[in-house]
Amino acid sequence: MLYKFNSKISSMLNFNIRTIYNQKIMFMLFLTLYLLLGVYLLKYYIYDPINRDLISIMSIAKIYASGDINNAINGYWGPMFSWVLVPIIYLNPSPQITLFTTKILALIIGFFTLIGIRLLSYRFEINEKIRSLLLLISTFVVLYFALRFNPVDLLLTCFLLYYLYFIYSPNYSLHWYSGLFCGILGAMAYLTKSFALPFFLVHFIFFNLLNYYKDVSLRKGIIKNLFMGLAVFLIIAGSWTVVISEQYGYLTWGTSGKYNFQEIGPIQKEQGSPIWHGFIKPSNEKATSAWEDPTYLEMRSWNPLDSWTSFKYELTIIKDNLIKTIGFLNNFSYFSLIIIISAFLFLLQPIKRLLKRQDIIFKALITIILYAAAYILIFVEFRYLYLIYFLLILMGGHLLNLIFKNQFFTKARKSTILILFIISLLILPINGFIQDKNSGKIIYDTANTIKTQYNIQGNIASNDEYLGSMYLAYLWNSYYYGTSQKNWHPISDSELEKDFKTYNIDYYLVWGDSNANQLLLSKYNEITAGKISNLRIYAVKEGS
Repeated sequence: MLYKFNSKISSMLNFNIRTIYNQKIMFMLFLTLYLLLGVYLLKYYIYDPINRDLISIMSIAKIYASGDINNAINGYWGPMFSWVLVPIIYLNPSPQITLFTTKILALIIGFFTLIGIRLLSYRFEINEKIRSLLLLISTFVVLYFALRFNPVDLLLTCFLLYYLYFIYSPNYSLHWYSGLFCGILGAMAYLTKSFALPFFLVHFIFFNLLNYYKDVSLRKGIIKNLFMGLAVFLIIAGSWTVVISEQYGYLTWGTSGKYNFQEIGPIQKEQGSPIWHGFIKPSNEKATSAWEDPTYLEMRSWNPLDSWTSFKYELTIIKDNLIKTIGFLNNFSYFSLIIIISAFLFLLQPIKRLLKRQDIIFKALITIILYAAAYILIFVEFRYLYLIYFLLILMGGHLLNLIFKNQFFTKARKSTILILFIISLLILPINGFIQDKNSGKIIYDTANTIKTQYNIQGNIASNDEYLGSMYLAYLWNSYYYGTSQKNWHPISDSELEKDFKTYNIDYYLVWGDSNANQLLLSKYNEITAGKISNLRIYAVKEGS
């Protein structure tokens, strides 16, 4: 009998070792697939800088690489991604090379994000077959995020996934290094995007309090981890806070939140950002545009507590952002709301029991609420919610694992639900890859053609198309002063001519078939002789 028992134990151990080995091999295949697809698809998505934010971050990296630290320090954009770009720019400062490097870095970040998702998945109770399917689908989701969106948001998510891996650990209190790693990862997230500072502090303290309440016997280890994590975080994050506070002359951990809050104000929202209304000098002598540091843009301040009207206005913002957030979640997967509602239903139990158990669904839902809440108060975009999307994938796998234990779910029913869930996750990346193929290629080729044939460089302004013009200026190693429109309308010839001289403009870009200011522009040389489709370029300064 003892022999049979030992044989059974040996057989189980061999099975577990074999299973773990097979899982690792499978995941390595997924990573290989990710890299192969990434390299193949790169040629179709290499041209587009995504948005003006990324252009500014690449420009800041160029300033760091030049050694001009004073002009490079920026409180609006987190420095982490710019720092990573610096060595490549130092070796080759070409904007085209920087753009290519940015895409490569995005793929690398995606690679480590996938590893983070897999690690975090083991904090959830998921059947190995379901886990493998979810990791395979995550390969396509991460690839889509890496190639089609600002990689800074993916880098932030990557750091936070590893942070959640440690803070969600059932053995968090037992290891002294848990708090240390949480603090380091939280600080790295903050250096990527200042949003991470309030999120990390609230989330980290809250989850340590939950652990403190849950297990009396381990409270000493919890307190050690709490103080260790906070100490490391505050040392790293505090150092950068001191640097940017010195830069602006007042205490700040980042200026993006303040700017975004001012922009949604009742008066400012109607006008939009100042960058849309007339020429603006770039934020420093080496900056590509004024958007490189929006901190210096003149904005109208407001306070939702100033009056009942302002408070109601803030409630409207919250309502609108909540609706937008629900829409983004639904765009990611039609199952998103079902998963969240199911998680809330799970919470319908006595609070003491809930706090004592601290099921992973409870932890994930609290994380989603805290993460989304900060954005909902001010402003939300699809790419801001990556962490939530990945948590929903894992929560979905966990919930499927639970309900599939019920006898109602036959093999056919399980397969049907699982297939529908998988399809819902694939719709977004597949449609995105198809629709966005070669996005930005035309303007990228146009920029290179103009640079080669006409050698344009200097101070650039335009009649419209802020992002397109800013992109051209960046690729030409030039400086973009914005559009001539004020309050969304063209200005007079005399005003435009005065602005040309005031801002020392070298070239003026006219997009489309606009006839505005033609009397003035007829005085200047249109250097392309109409050879560039949808774009005319006027040399408005003598000698240009």
